[in-house]
Amino acid sequence: MAPNLDTNPVAAKRAKLAVPDEAAAQPAREELWRSNLRNDASLSEVTRPEWWWTGKKPQDSPGYIKEAGYLSSLPLPNLKTTTREQALQYFDNTWSITETLFSALVGEEPFYRPPYHELRHPLIFYYGHPAVLYINKLRVAGVLDKGINEYYESIFEVGVDEMSWDDLSKNDMDWPSVREVNDYRRKAYEVVKNLIQTHPSLDSLPVTESNSAWSIFMSFEHERIHIETSSVLMRELPEHLVRKPADWPPYHPSAVAWTGAAGAESSNPPPAGSAARNVLQEVAAGDVLIGKPRAWPSFGWDNEYGERKIHVRQFQASKHLVSNGEYHAFVKAGGYATERFWSEAGWRWRTFRNSKWPTFWVKDGPEGLHKYKLRLQFDVVDMAWDLPVDVNYHEGKAFCAWKSEQEGVPIGTYRLLSEAEHHRIRDTANMAEGRVVHDPVMALTGAAFKAPGSTVNTNFAFGSQHAVDALPAAANGFHDVMGSVWQWCEDFFAALPGFKVHPFYDDFSTPCFDGQHNVIMGGSWASSGQLASLFARYHFRPHFFQHAGFRMVKSTHQPILTSMDAPPPPPPPPGGGGGGG
Repeated sequence: MAPNLDTNPVAAKRAKLAVPDEAAAQPAREELWRSNLRNDASLSEVTRPEWWWTGKKPQDSPGYIKEAGYLSSLPLPNLKTTTREQALQYFDNTWSITETLFSALVGEEPFYRPPYHELRHPLIFYYGHPAVLYINKLRVAGVLDKGINEYYESIFEVGVDEMSWDDLSKNDMDWPSVREVNDYRRKAYEVVKNLIQTHPSLDSLPVTESNSAWSIFMSFEHERIHIETSSVLMRELPEHLVRKPADWPPYHPSAVAWTGAAGAESSNPPPAGSAARNVLQEVAAGDVLIGKPRAWPSFGWDNEYGERKIHVRQFQASKHLVSNGEYHAFVKAGGYATERFWSEAGWRWRTFRNSKWPTFWVKDGPEGLHKYKLRLQFDVVDMAWDLPVDVNYHEGKAFCAWKSEQEGVPIGTYRLLSEAEHHRIRDTANMAEGRVVHDPVMALTGAAFKAPGSTVNTNFAFGSQHAVDALPAAANGFHDVMGSVWQWCEDFFAALPGFKVHPFYDDFSTPCFDGQHNVIMGGSWASSGQLASLFARYHFRPHFFQHAGFRMVKSTHQPILTSMDAPPPPPPPPGGGGGGG
């Protein structure tokens, strides 16, 4: 129902403040979103009140590590063997991770303050959206007969996927209060819990794409996508608006314990560090098979299915992800002010945003000093120079162009990985004849990924990325092919041969087969469930930020991309929108 200006004071204020003068637009816009604040003081308390928890409290949730005192992730369910009890445990784990993450917000302001780039909704939307999607998609699949609140199931249904970096969403609307959304979440939790315990679709195994119970597991994984994307939006908030929850995974020690030489300043990069150690390693030519077999016993998004065989020519790839210290040389050399290193679209983005260094670096003194601190998930800390740098696609490409010029080779010699090349550098323990034969996230909890000797930081083993050489290399010599941060790829996001739209979520992938989304691979520390799977193929617009960095490739040839000669996508459904927003 549309708000009535005669009875809705927030809507009336919005109409009054709708001014054509652009100079007055920003303060007027701020007053608009601030008009949503209800002065709920309980949201500023260090410990969330009892009413906050609509499912299990983190300490009571499956996946809570009692001896360490934090909540981590359970493994991705095996749909050949999962029981109702296991499905319920995975649901409770997912739901509790969401509520623990959102308990980091201090006061009402961070729920309603639009992101600085205005390319996504405020966090109140993402507090309600996953719960609404459970209800809506379970209805689409025929598992649920009716909804809970028709208005909420409309306004919280579809996210945003901006068509351009300067197409700014204004988010000028009156949102429900935090407590009202909390009440909806409580009702949705009980509905989903009851379905898991009683619905006959879970009586027969395996759960497959054609089974209506597929929608239940799809909803789990959709929520986990938004756990990660919401964590990025929180990382972008001013530091005083967030507080690390007591039950959140700890930062990796290498993120907060800088190990530079005695007397050195942490805001200056070390003279020798990960940059000096980031050597190139030869990768032999070989074939890869990209695509998830339809009989594989875990949930997958429709874009993962199909199959494409690609012959990958010999190339060199950096042993480590590019670190903050390595990237600092590009920043200090004026890389952000040098147009020739940037693509046309990248330069337009850089000048529009006036970006001068990576988004999670925090200037620590006058600009010319090039001294920085680092914003982690909730805190600003001394710069951890050996952590992988968080950048968007444009920034990664510009660094590679600068690196080519530094070495006196043609621009383009250094570049990003392709999706197929990412498969070639994976741990051979999980691969056979170029394809995945073992998916660790189906067996390992976050706590297990944290165990000594682990080569992967994912599934909430930690609450941050780690130094690029902090974990052991895989048997093939590469570090962090999976986990820590996502890795930008050269490929546009595209369908694999044999792709079929799934009717339960028919606009999840196809709107993004548009040549405007780049593939990211490998998952991050905040990826869990399907996102941490070796089969995951995810995507973002090149100007978006995620927990994402890059690995350099050096070659004299252009790689074969999954977006080359890809099957044309079917037309999107009427009114469809991208699934990730």
